[in-house]
Amino acid sequence: MSEGLSVFAGLNGAGKTSALDAVHILGTGKSFTTSQLSKAIRDEQPGFQVVGRMKYGGAESVIGIRRLRAGGGETRLSGAPVKALSELARELPLVLLNADTLNALREGPEARRRLIDQMVFHVEHSFISLWQRYHQALKQRNMLLRETRGGDGGAWISEMAAVGERVHQARGRVTALLSDELSEVLASMGVVFPSMSLVLRSGWAASESLASALNTSAQSDRQRGFTQVGPHRADLQCLLGSRPANEVLSRGQMKVLMSAIRVAQGRVLADVTGRAPVFLLDDVGAELDGDNAKAVFSVLAEKKAQVLATTVSLGDFARWADFAPLKAFHVEQGVITETNSMA
Repeated sequence: MSEGLSVFAGLNGAGKTSALDAVHILGTGKSFTTSQLSKAIRDEQPGFQVVGRMKYGGAESVIGIRRLRAGGGETRLSGAPVKALSELARELPLVLLNADTLNALREGPEARRRLIDQMVFHVEHSFISLWQRYHQALKQRNMLLRETRGGDGGAWISEMAAVGERVHQARGRVTALLSDELSEVLASMGVVFPSMSLVLRSGWAASESLASALNTSAQSDRQRGFTQVGPHRADLQCLLGSRPANEVLSRGQMKVLMSAIRVAQGRVLADVTGRAPVFLLDDVGAELDGDNAKAVFSVLAEKKAQVLATTVSLGDFARWADFAPLKAFHVEQGVITETNSMA
């Protein structure tokens, strides 16, 4: 991919977010604006098609995705059918900053697990198979617990214990990398959060193994009908001293912190995988004040990242961004036109 900033400007509803969403679909097979990809199809259209061409070094690849309103479609990578969406994520790694992702630290354990797992997927190549094995065993055990209320699904405990420990260890290694990089990003942004630390909670008591925790919890699991301990209950917490950051920081400060975490996430991916992600910033200027928005764009420019961003006013970027090259586009009724004006 190429370094630099591309800004899409337009009024609300002009279609500028759709430009970023199209890239997001290419890299994930999913929209960030709707949970159902069919809803991304414009009114009265039979479907949509998105095509992207990627260049890394001397290599070039093409992703094409087509979805039909009536159902069906296809996803191809350099002409070959894509069997799993993970193929897209490895080919086009992305880091999204928008209103939803900047609130991830406040949303609860599931959102925070998703944040760290997105990183582990790229950094630890065996993680996706471990994650799938664990969740298959968890699903089977929970099914037995619900159906019988008397059986404990013990046949699945050994599989869950062996694989679950490895899932946690992989998350732990990536959390350490993220923590180190986050400290550097915050320093570059000129932001200080005293005594801040990232802590990964495993989802079971730290004093015992997962196998022991599962056996200890077995009777209670039988009564409740589901598995109460394990990496599916893990949590990535950001602490200031001993307190969760969301109990100490303002809503605005939390968004600054989450912005730094997302930038750090991208840097870790680039360092470990050798493939720099594309950063998608959807109206970040509306989420952060001017100084903090400028700090985010400055740290991205520092590492020569490729950034696609949206805004209502291009004039903001003249103050915030010190990118070269910087390309500006005007969006109106879904039509994108390159412009030289930053007004």
